[in-house]
Amino acid sequence: MSSNPPGLNVIALISGGKDSFYSILHCIRNGHKVIALANLHPEPKTTEKNIEQNGNEEEDIDSFMYQTIGHSVIPLYESALEIPLYRAAITGGAVDTSRIYQHDSTDQSAHQTSADETESLVPLLERIKKAHPEVNAISAGAILSTYQRTRIENIAARLNLVPLAWLWMYPSLPVPVARDLDPLAVSEAGLLEDMAAVGCDARIIKVASGGLDDGFLWENLSGLGNSGRGLRRRVTKNMRRFVGNEDIRGAVLGEGGEYETLALDGPGFLWKKRIEIEKRDVGVAEGGVAFLRLKEATCVEKVEDEYTPDDVRRPALLDPVFRGLLGDVSAAELNGDAHLEPKRAGPAPAWSTCQPSFCRSGSTWTMANLVAPEAGPGAAEQMNAIVQKVRGVLESSGAGLRGTEDIVFATVLLHSMADFTPMNNAYVSLFKKPNPPARVTVACGDTLPSNVRVMVSFVVDLGSRNQRQGLHVQSRSYWAPANIGPYSQAMSIPLQNENSKLVYIAGQIPLEPASMEVATEGDSWIEGYRLRAVLSLQHLWRIGEAMEVDWWLGAVAFLTGGKEIQTQAQVAWHLWKKIHTRPEDADEEDDEGPQLDAWDIKYGGRAAEVIPDAVSVSLPKFSVIEEGDDCTVAPFLAVQVDELPRGSDIEWQGLGSRCEQVKLEIKQDSVATTADAKYNYLCLEIEENDQQPFEDHLRSMMSTHFQSQDLSQVVLYTTQSVAEGLWSGQVVPCRTIWGREARPLIAGVIIQKEYGSS
Repeated sequence: MSSNPPGLNVIALISGGKDSFYSILHCIRNGHKVIALANLHPEPKTTEKNIEQNGNEEEDIDSFMYQTIGHSVIPLYESALEIPLYRAAITGGAVDTSRIYQHDSTDQSAHQTSADETESLVPLLERIKKAHPEVNAISAGAILSTYQRTRIENIAARLNLVPLAWLWMYPSLPVPVARDLDPLAVSEAGLLEDMAAVGCDARIIKVASGGLDDGFLWENLSGLGNSGRGLRRRVTKNMRRFVGNEDIRGAVLGEGGEYETLALDGPGFLWKKRIEIEKRDVGVAEGGVAFLRLKEATCVEKVEDEYTPDDVRRPALLDPVFRGLLGDVSAAELNGDAHLEPKRAGPAPAWSTCQPSFCRSGSTWTMANLVAPEAGPGAAEQMNAIVQKVRGVLESSGAGLRGTEDIVFATVLLHSMADFTPMNNAYVSLFKKPNPPARVTVACGDTLPSNVRVMVSFVVDLGSRNQRQGLHVQSRSYWAPANIGPYSQAMSIPLQNENSKLVYIAGQIPLEPASMEVATEGDSWIEGYRLRAVLSLQHLWRIGEAMEVDWWLGAVAFLTGGKEIQTQAQVAWHLWKKIHTRPEDADEEDDEGPQLDAWDIKYGGRAAEVIPDAVSVSLPKFSVIEEGDDCTVAPFLAVQVDELPRGSDIEWQGLGSRCEQVKLEIKQDSVATTADAKYNYLCLEIEENDQQPFEDHLRSMMSTHFQSQDLSQVVLYTTQSVAEGLWSGQVVPCRTIWGREARPLIAGVIIQKEYGSS
């Protein structure tokens, strides 16, 4: 695996609850140093001094962002952990109650949300940064709450802090090895089991669920031994009774506000003292809520323990299905096709300039091959000029007053990855947060025209902005790579007049999510490459599941390499084919819905639904395949380019669909996926043919497929020169191209068509 990068200096947000303190343990486990603690508390009706002297506290406030119950104990954490604590009062309320926080200090929305309680964090963190200039990261305990995560990420970006969310999607991640080997572990309470394994003490101080009553108050959820496990079984049993037969792991962790906790102790490498509460009074409120008023809290000496940071359990890197894929791909199995030879590119393509292309259907509008060599020789100059061109085209298009916020996907072709930073610095000016378009970025070297350093293509959504959804997880976690740059992991758009939707997913390279370093393994290149091919495919899958994808319309694996490129293409194809093989029990799969987080319950009008653990949609969902259809492998291309981000040798990029029925058709030279009889993704494979020159083949294909007014996007991946004016779609020049069964091609064409949109 990759070596650990230099550690971060972290501000740890603490609420007093179990999750924020367990996140600190993961900061330490991953080689980071916690410099300061930060806490927001209710505005006191009495002075802080009186609270400390009398040991009393006011009732907690109804904050949807911050835990406030037990706030009088917070000052003791500075002594217990021997880490400086900074506190501030919560001001304002939940003004912006959208699931995705949209505060932008450069936009008018900043004035609308200035009174939002989230903004209370800004002056507190600025004060900490002034006292500790070395801090560069912020940690929080969000598990399933998009509401909390996006607010912290928003503020982190504005203050130039790396957001850390080690528990993000934790219940759905692969079981840590130590827990997997424990036959007595309570599976639905896996996170609590992992807390117990490292000596955490987290007491229930508030219950607000029909599944729990005041008899659970002050119980240690993360206790060791039979008593701790007995409690976790009781909580699990009661929550199952309350929510029914659905996945209850989110509820067992208190993610829907079922209960709140107070951390009193933990492993000695973090906790230097433990907290004791001498007196507790039970209070009650409406709706079955019960809580504890805490009095006379003190720090006391504790018995030394032998826990080390290595005892903090981390999820395994690969899910079981992808771990199985890794074991399945063997060099011996791939050598059977060693006779295949790639068709390599000749000289650089013949065009001197790239012709822009515009393609419009009912739902989308594609602007392709945008270049600006006239702006100057550098990537920054050319990207700045492209930005101005895009703005001008959008303003003059008349396409329903579309703006850059309607761009949902971008393809960025660079001459060299050395051009990435100057390109990106200009590119970011096109988009405002929170959800910039998904993106794939590759470097094509001298297969681009000699005077072109940057070429960009955009897909613009012409549908309702309110129905568009984005996924932009910027926090570092164990789930999938964080996207701190100006692109989202995914963007989805609805198809016209249908419940179906398209999901554009950004190119995924094999970064280990926790370290954000490219994964390595073994002593040979093939061992490392196999891991990277599987890991980046897993990233594509996790993002697809989070976006409720039922089926892939198609995917492209971008590759870099030399003499082993054929084997790399074979590995990619084998993985794609294997994971699309219908299992024997596929027809018996359960169609479980996506997760609901706390925002969904309180503001999203979905309180009648349960909060299962993270997205449990099976992907691919074989039940959507037309009955009797034996073809289950979606369209695939592997294309070799010069460079990929971070020096990776593989990057997966896919287009998903949320649909009820899929039809696949395979012909000798093409594969097509049609979703809900509404959207078609056609992949045409062009082999070398001495009987028909490439350009003649291209003209014939265009006359057949380019007459429709319903075309959404057309992309030519080619190793061949293309005469100027011949091709009227997007171009991606490549070194080699491989199709189904890793068959060498000279070109591949993707045609996307929306039926009935004209």
